[in-house]
Amino acid sequence: MKTIFLFLSLIFVLSLNAETKKRIFILHSYSQEYGWTKSQHDSFVAKLENSLSLPVEISVEYLDTKRLGFTNGYQDFFSDYLQKKYMNYHPDAIYVTDDNALKFFLNHRTLFNDTPLFFSGVNDVSLSHSLDPDKYTGVFETKDIVQNIELIRQFSPQTRDIWIVGDNSTTYRSIESEIRSHIYKYPKYTFHFIASSRIDEIISKMPSTQKSFVLLTTIGELRDLSGNTLTLKESIAKLGKNKNLILCSMEDAYVFGGVIGGFVTSGKLQGENAAEMISRYLNGTPFIHLRSIVKSPNTYMFDRRALVSSRLILSEYTARNSIILHENKTFFETHQEMILNAIFIFVSFFLLFIVIVFFIAVQKNDQYKKIKNALE
Repeated sequence: MKTIFLFLSLIFVLSLNAETKKRIFILHSYSQEYGWTKSQHDSFVAKLENSLSLPVEISVEYLDTKRLGFTNGYQDFFSDYLQKKYMNYHPDAIYVTDDNALKFFLNHRTLFNDTPLFFSGVNDVSLSHSLDPDKYTGVFETKDIVQNIELIRQFSPQTRDIWIVGDNSTTYRSIESEIRSHIYKYPKYTFHFIASSRIDEIISKMPSTQKSFVLLTTIGELRDLSGNTLTLKESIAKLGKNKNLILCSMEDAYVFGGVIGGFVTSGKLQGENAAEMISRYLNGTPFIHLRSIVKSPNTYMFDRRALVSSRLILSEYTARNSIILHENKTFFETHQEMILNAIFIFVSFFLLFIVIVFFIAVQKNDQYKKIKNALE
């Protein structure tokens, strides 16, 4: 009888867990190893798991459109693939990253049609006016040209030319349009837009004067002469061969290999904000109350080594509000865990010593009283 009771209890617990478990379907525009995608995904999952008390089951797919063209034929193929693979799958929420994944669902909304969709990393801000608020919400991504121009002016007041570089993708064209809407405020500057999917064409148009400031917008779809898509590491290494250039970034995934950084879009913050929205929804907040975040959660990020190599100095104010990579840490920062452990051990032994001394003193006091009483 006891065995039957335990068996029924186990079935009840398992069925309860199956009912309360939340399923999230994720579709990324790019590959799982693309830095921007990886940053959004990892921060999204970590934030979601910390925000929800319920277990989460996550299913992930990748369009990989940095390598493959986002054509109608490819979209139809991918839609058929998902329809077959997830025939009996019913997610509680959909999460997509970047423009192509969102556009895929806008073009093929029969897939999980009744499931609310959350997004991050979407550059086409004009969609904020056309998306159905009953089905779509998320975090937009905008490159902030104004903050980066001010940063360049801080680094080099005499500079008057700024080169803006991108891979001529759909994402780049959205970014360029946004940048052009702001640069009229800076009539003293000349902005040179260099956009191509071929890195050799971009390199051939780069300036040859020393200390030329270059802003990298999006370069994930750059290709070599053979048409092969380059990794970010390969692209930045090729651009970095021109020692006249000071490479600044408008995206956190590019801050390495000699790129000094800048006021960047943050994959981490994009993913965290999207996870916060989904967790609120799954915890009971009506979807219609979760409005899209149009102001991109950007941040200052710099590589200390690249700054030193380029002989650039951050103002104290900017440095205080920045993420600094490869920062020279103090002795305490470097050995913080070891020092704190040593302090904890020392305090523990000191307290133990005090307790022992106290009990010895109490014991001796009792003995003294007994001897005194005996003599009396």
